[in-house]
Amino acid sequence: MDIAQALFRALSDEKYESSTNTKTRKRSQSPAGPVIKKMKEDNIESNKHPKENQQISDDSQSNSTSKKQSQNTGKGISLMDMYEACDSEKSRKEVRQKAIQMMRQSGYDVSVVEPGEFALKYALSAPYHLFFTRVEKAKETYNQKFSITFPEILDRSLGEIVNSLHLTFMVDARWLCLQYLLAGQCTDMMILYGERVDKEKLGDNITTVHVEMPFEFGCHHTKIMILQYRDNGIRVVVSTANLYSDDWENRTQGMWISPHLPRLSKAAKRCGESPTNFKKDLQRYLGTYHNPALKRWRKLVRKADFSAINVCLIASTPGRFRHTVNLWGYKKLADVLFRHVTQLPNALEWSIIAQSSSVGNFGPRYEGWLSKEIVRSMAWKTVRDLKDYPKFQLIYPSVENYEQSFDYQNGTSCFFYSREVHSKLQWIKSYLYQWKATKTGRNQAMPYIKSYTRISPDLKRIAWFVLTSANLNKGAWGVQRSNYYIANYEVGVAFLPKFITGRTTFPITDEDLTGPTFPIPYDLPLCPYE
Repeated sequence: MDIAQALFRALSDEKYESSTNTKTRKRSQSPAGPVIKKMKEDNIESNKHPKENQQISDDSQSNSTSKKQSQNTGKGISLMDMYEACDSEKSRKEVRQKAIQMMRQSGYDVSVVEPGEFALKYALSAPYHLFFTRVEKAKETYNQKFSITFPEILDRSLGEIVNSLHLTFMVDARWLCLQYLLAGQCTDMMILYGERVDKEKLGDNITTVHVEMPFEFGCHHTKIMILQYRDNGIRVVVSTANLYSDDWENRTQGMWISPHLPRLSKAAKRCGESPTNFKKDLQRYLGTYHNPALKRWRKLVRKADFSAINVCLIASTPGRFRHTVNLWGYKKLADVLFRHVTQLPNALEWSIIAQSSSVGNFGPRYEGWLSKEIVRSMAWKTVRDLKDYPKFQLIYPSVENYEQSFDYQNGTSCFFYSREVHSKLQWIKSYLYQWKATKTGRNQAMPYIKSYTRISPDLKRIAWFVLTSANLNKGAWGVQRSNYYIANYEVGVAFLPKFITGRTTFPITDEDLTGPTFPIPYDLPLCPYE
């Protein structure tokens, strides 16, 4: 049992006596505190979660007894149930303070940014609104303007949340509920997931749905959330991190957070589309689930004003496509780049850098899927007019990188690249580069982030940047067979200068004053494998 599980159960077991005066509740004694403290003394804080191909049973039907019934029985109710029953910001704040106090008394180091201040940090992140997770063991990341904790995404300075939608691969629902408690926000939510790593009973206000995949080797790998606020506006967050503790503590993750998207007025004549067609693409993506439970969320998206969004949605959905190939995967990215990125006169000298946490089986040589489909699509050139390929570089941690990492110290790993696959890809070694991130303080924080970019020869500018859940493999990006085939659900965003700064490139060094510096998560120049 890991620390998050112990904490959730401690909050769920912490009882308060119910009376007619709900403001005066007396806390009963609970053995959970000493248990958590003993766990910390024994250094049993890390837990190896199941690998991405491991199956976990669907617990979506298991719900706890109604909170209202619990309150009316006259018996004690749990602190977590008490929090989920709160219907006002004030009452949630009171229970939150009690919960944090109890957690700290139990020996857990609760390191949380106090609510109410993230709106300023978000405003200062313009125009990119790109963030990286704060690293618990790297104190230098705590005060960075682009560092973020999960509760900050939910921060009340951005609005009072009344409901949430989470689409993810792995979820620890108990951990997720704790993040809402730490943020002082409502826990009403719907979760669509691929694998669930906890088996806790959840309240009636939380709906969980296991996503069944149409293909044997497909994966619901998407990481996206939609937050609904009291004013009926929404916010979209696209992330690379799963919803469990390991992904948010000591790894490098990225996320893009949209502006507040207000509800369209009845008098609005336009549909509230963004210049990038983000709204249409998100509606189309949500529609591919064919799940009635998503109907209300599709309606919220339809009624929201997306005009402030300046990034493109790049998604994948499982299927064999013949006529709609440009809507998904690498062909969607190719179409967006071809339409909206300015072709540079010395384009072949601009390298393509890919960075992911999993490596697929690309085939016996580079001149196959990787170059003919992926590199070609990212070079924004059609099949007919591409005669030469730009340089390709793949950032993937070496064994030495891993052995110096926080993951190694914790006995965990987020990488999926087998010795068997590597034995068939000996040619790939000349394309591999190590993970180095001293500039951002994340050198020991292993990169679960996935990113792709096109960089200038002098390493001072990029033509575009993609942040996505999609690893570098065929299931995520697609492969052209008799039909265009995609196995996974994936979601990412593409940052294009045309829509964000109105220029042809983004500067990535402080030396270039032509525009705001784009935050690159790794060090340049890249470091080849020894």
